[in-house]
Amino acid sequence: MVTSLFKKKKAAPTNEITGLPATSLGGTRYISGLDSAKEEYTTWDLFVVHVMRVMLNFTIFTYMRLLDIHSLIVNAGELVQIVSFDLKVRFASHKKDPTIRYIQTIIDETIFYWDTFWYIPSIIWKVFNPRTGTPVGLAKCMEYIPRTNTPKTVALILQLNPPMLVPPPEIPQPYLDADRRIKIPEKKEVQYVIAIRNEYFTQCKTHIAAERVRLLREMGRFITWCCLVPTITEVTIFEKLGACWDGDSNFIDSIKNANLVELVALANTFDPSELKEFKKILPQIVLLDKYSKISYVVNDGEAELQNAGPDVTADDILSSYEDQDRLLVNLCDHRVRTINYPNLVSKIVTQDLPPSDSAFNEEFSPSADLVVAPANNGHYISKCSGYACVDPDLETKVKSVVYFSHIKFGYPFFSRALYHFALEFPFRLGGNPGDEDFLNDPVAQPRDHSTADTAPPSEEMLNVFKRISGSPLRTPSGISTRITRIPSPRSMIAKSLG
Repeated sequence: MVTSLFKKKKAAPTNEITGLPATSLGGTRYISGLDSAKEEYTTWDLFVVHVMRVMLNFTIFTYMRLLDIHSLIVNAGELVQIVSFDLKVRFASHKKDPTIRYIQTIIDETIFYWDTFWYIPSIIWKVFNPRTGTPVGLAKCMEYIPRTNTPKTVALILQLNPPMLVPPPEIPQPYLDADRRIKIPEKKEVQYVIAIRNEYFTQCKTHIAAERVRLLREMGRFITWCCLVPTITEVTIFEKLGACWDGDSNFIDSIKNANLVELVALANTFDPSELKEFKKILPQIVLLDKYSKISYVVNDGEAELQNAGPDVTADDILSSYEDQDRLLVNLCDHRVRTINYPNLVSKIVTQDLPPSDSAFNEEFSPSADLVVAPANNGHYISKCSGYACVDPDLETKVKSVVYFSHIKFGYPFFSRALYHFALEFPFRLGGNPGDEDFLNDPVAQPRDHSTADTAPPSEEMLNVFKRISGSPLRTPSGISTRITRIPSPRSMIAKSLG
């Protein structure tokens, strides 16, 4: 009956729409909601599609509003947990001296709680209103880094934004008309199309160059910030296209120069005393391309001599450099999955490699304790884009904490990711020998950190992906290595004495 009403002329302001083909409604390009089996549509069909589209838009709007409210509640709860975490650290680092008198103890406790009372607003302001850039000074930088439960290995997932430009028209070509005569396009029209295409490709190259500069800066800043965390010994940077290192040696030189620029920019904000402390904790940064198997040394760092007297031997200098900390940076892209993995499978089939073979170390990066991805142009990154890794030890299963942040890349994103990882584990003090020292001194030695075990995989995947390896900082056998250094005076002296 309803259909019959709509077939009357009074039910519509115009005459009945009949005989309307599907192509005229855009059915070949968009999802119109019309029944593709019909050849002709009525007014009732169009009305149903319109109502369904309105309901779909309302449903999507309601879902997005609820998702925003849910994200707001989750983020607010995490910020409250961060404030509570910092207060726990402050109370845990406070020590009582049992040798002083009772009255002096009461006075000291009163002063401590009074300072903590006035310290709470600064913590709330620091957490809920973080700085947009890198803080000035080593002490300010360390305030935004948790004092315990920090990861040992970190993986950063970056994305290169493709150029969102309208494709240019095709160059006009000669063609045959209905009378089979050759029609040649006008010269002015061809020149106009060529000019449009040249402008399009120029804009694409400019966009890719700008994105490459952005990625280089983000990589340099992230590596520099990881140097401030004493527990981090290995960093994996994954970019699917490998735009910053997929090329000749000049590409890797750009990464080294970007890292050195960020190190110098950060060091220029330190006081002389802070600069001295920063040189003590600054590790030797080594870049390792997982596809080409070539490693590069960014800096030699500063080695501390045990024997600082006048009788300094070459053995003293060399031993001081052997004890220096190292930060290994793995550079990975889609070729790890598309090329390295098939090569490894062929080796397993032909050579019958065991899970403990060093070939697994050469082809894949180790599983990271923390996998992070910043917001890209205001949008969440909700996928790993082909990031592949394996556990560094067959007996210990690594449970990675994946954090897709809503914050764009910056120091607040780095600090929030570390706190997100710290909140995943229970707050501990005194469980490890170096916990108290690390709480009281931010530049203390790294503590022992154990990760939770995951469910064991199947036997088939175990034989392919898992392996036992030695130190991940040791260059595996059979890997060609080209070392490019910026030598320090002590290293030159050591080489001359050797």
